[in-house]
Amino acid sequence: MTLEWINHDVDGLLVREARDAAVADHGRVLLIHGALHGWWAFERWMPVFARAGWTALAMSLPNHAGSRAVAARDYLRLTPQDYADAALAVLERTAPRAAVLGHSMGGLVAQLVAERSSLSGLVLVSSVGPGRLGRMRSTPYPTDRPVTVSRDHVREQWFRHVSEAAMDSVMARLSPESPTVINAYSDGSVHVDTASIRCPVLVVGPEEDRSPVHDARDIAELYGVAPLLVPDVGHDMMLEDAGLHVASTIAAWLDTHAR
Repeated sequence: MTLEWINHDVDGLLVREARDAAVADHGRVLLIHGALHGWWAFERWMPVFARAGWTALAMSLPNHAGSRAVAARDYLRLTPQDYADAALAVLERTAPRAAVLGHSMGGLVAQLVAERSSLSGLVLVSSVGPGRLGRMRSTPYPTDRPVTVSRDHVREQWFRHVSEAAMDSVMARLSPESPTVINAYSDGSVHVDTASIRCPVLVVGPEEDRSPVHDARDIAELYGVAPLLVPDVGHDMMLEDAGLHVASTIAAWLDTHAR
């Protein structure tokens, strides 16, 4: 086996690296997870990227799997910009000029990063769009406690095909999320200057996303690209068997546009 897994600590943030020394190096891709997730959301995709020549670096945002804890009072007040600051710190230390891939909330964080950094490519998977696309949720979460989700919510909104064993694994690894972060990206108040993002952009989404994120078609239109719509997968396609091939498609896109 030539696949190597390496852990990095960037100011208390866990960054998990997967690379294959036996293949030619095509570049690096930083992976940013969605709300309540952690680096592990990309665990199944990382070997695919690595074996295609793309060193995969999956980070956990503050207060998520393996990364530094944030005092409860401060965590309730974190914003998407705070998460973007954390991602920029990781990018600058481990993968300058890398491509960045963000899933769901992480897609919005990735766009905020792309505003402020020169990337080789930007990949948005089941992503939250800029605030100009409108509200995603009409009722905000209470800001006096972190946001958690039920097993039924996860099964219905995030997956199309999932076994009970896979559900057990996901539920055991979820982290409570900052309500201020979710409220900010849900109420349409997070601005992204899309004109300042000059790198190639790929927008990927399920044909029918049951999670209340913006439609991939609308996000792709903002960036003047055609969306890649994936049939028969859920919002968390990275964790579904039917979504494993999507990583190969993204790696091929990176070869063409971000190498």
